[in-house]
Amino acid sequence: MSFASKSSGGGVIIDAGANVGAYTQALNKSETPFKKILMIEPSPALNAQLNDLADQYPVIAFEAAAVGAEPGSLQLYSDREKSGIASLYQRDISHFGIEMNQSVWVPVVTLDLITSEYEIENIDYLKLDVEGHELEALKGAKRLLEEKRIRAIAFEFGGCNIDSRTYVKDFWSLLVKQYDFTFYRLVPGRRLIKLDRYSESLERFNWQNLLACAPCVEPTWKVID
Repeated sequence: MSFASKSSGGGVIIDAGANVGAYTQALNKSETPFKKILMIEPSPALNAQLNDLADQYPVIAFEAAAVGAEPGSLQLYSDREKSGIASLYQRDISHFGIEMNQSVWVPVVTLDLITSEYEIENIDYLKLDVEGHELEALKGAKRLLEEKRIRAIAFEFGGCNIDSRTYVKDFWSLLVKQYDFTFYRLVPGRRLIKLDRYSESLERFNWQNLLACAPCVEPTWKVID
């Protein structure tokens, strides 16, 4: 959390996959005065809760949608209302005793379009927690990436990516090869491991948090070998 606060410098945060808004609330309680925090969450069951949160603070806004490569609509699958693992993929996680047997159609927006709508010129910190749809979300940020308007991107990688058939190599090809981002893995103790080159060993489907920084951004957390 402190990395987000420090790296953004009090700028603009996008919390994509906000769920109940816990991440946004923690940021809002930090010592850093943010310019804007935009929550994006598709689950209709969470609309009222997130609207209430946005109404309490002028810097917080809420968009009831999923993020993707193109605007439209998709089915959101979950195991229950307000689920923290709701996904645009009907995940097979029956081995955990979980059935994603509930679904609802939700609107999909692109990051390019939604930032234009909210008059956001630059994103200081983009947090993506969209349960396997992270790569598609980044495809919908083509203009932002080409114009170098995103400073840092944090996303989870794990079991969801098995169901969406996406790999670290895909993110590497997009962010590192095309846009010169630097990759890090977040590890305990508020430390980062710099990932200098791609290898198959990076494909850790049991779960990991990855950080991608634009060329102009130096992490404030300690970087270890």
